[in-house]
Amino acid sequence: MRIRRIDICDARQFWDVQKQLDTETKFMMLEPDERRFDFSRTIGQISRFDFLIGAEDAGKLVGYLSAKRGKARRIRNTAYLVVGILEAYQHQGIGTQLFEWLDDWAKDKGIKRLELTVMVNNYAAIALYHKQGFVIEGVRQEAMYVDGKYIDEFYMSKIYPSVSPDETVSN
Repeated sequence: MRIRRIDICDARQFWDVQKQLDTETKFMMLEPDERRFDFSRTIGQISRFDFLIGAEDAGKLVGYLSAKRGKARRIRNTAYLVVGILEAYQHQGIGTQLFEWLDDWAKDKGIKRLELTVMVNNYAAIALYHKQGFVIEGVRQEAMYVDGKYIDEFYMSKIYPSVSPDETVSN
């Protein structure tokens, strides 16, 4: 297993892992029939992330972690995260490795706050996030509509020790 940066050369593999996640889990944003492959859109998506890494096994992406920083000055030290790991590769420490890379990036860039949302019934992800220092800040009630019912989401964050906006390293 290797953790590495994902770049535009990985567009098809990145799309493939997202599509497979859409199909095998109910915990990601899109349903299986919603994602359409568009090479230029996928490249654009990759290039808009401030941080994007993947877990690779035998040359195939099996998971990823992305972070997008706020653009306005008031939120430039905040980053929103999305994480996905294929089912066959879960519970093998990949999530922990992805978050270790994220921590290094966040500290280097002067990030003060990481944030994400997670469905309240995604127990494995919640456990991983808690292990990585995230706390539940609140509940987004009836935030997702899955299989004919509304599901709440937790809003979670991780706050790093004091970071002054002046300490922020530019992208």
